[in-house]
Amino acid sequence: MIVAASMLTGCGAGGGDEAGFGLGELAPEDARAVLDRAGVTARPLQGALRVRDDGCFTWAGDEADGAWIVWPDVVQADPDDGARVVLVGGQMVSDGAALSARGALVGLAELPDGRNPDSYFGAYGRFCGADSGGVMLLSDVAAG
Repeated sequence: MIVAASMLTGCGAGGGDEAGFGLGELAPEDARAVLDRAGVTARPLQGALRVRDDGCFTWAGDEADGAWIVWPDVVQADPDDGARVVLVGGQMVSDGAALSARGALVGLAELPDGRNPDSYFGAYGRFCGADSGGVMLLSDVAAG
């Protein structure tokens, strides 16, 4: 558990030289496998990005409010501001930004090694409350 604790150092949304966990991301083929394991299908979603004080990116909306976001692997953290996300095409979004996406709510255990509290997804997901609030797994996302 020392490794997980040391990974949490610097997870704040303030950016700077410390990257913390980075963004939770999955490649398309891995995201499809998660959806299959969960028995759900990605569908159109409307919501907003919430960046918590601890640096966790969460979904805000009627469905799955507060769920931890796992992004498609084409999305990046802004290297200059850890509280912003760079979407495909270079568009940046931050706390409160409206999001249009395709995705689905899944359990933390459905992610690769999500059941293992010492794995990347297991540790990061639990830190961000995904063990109780779930994971909003996004396959496509745009501002608006």
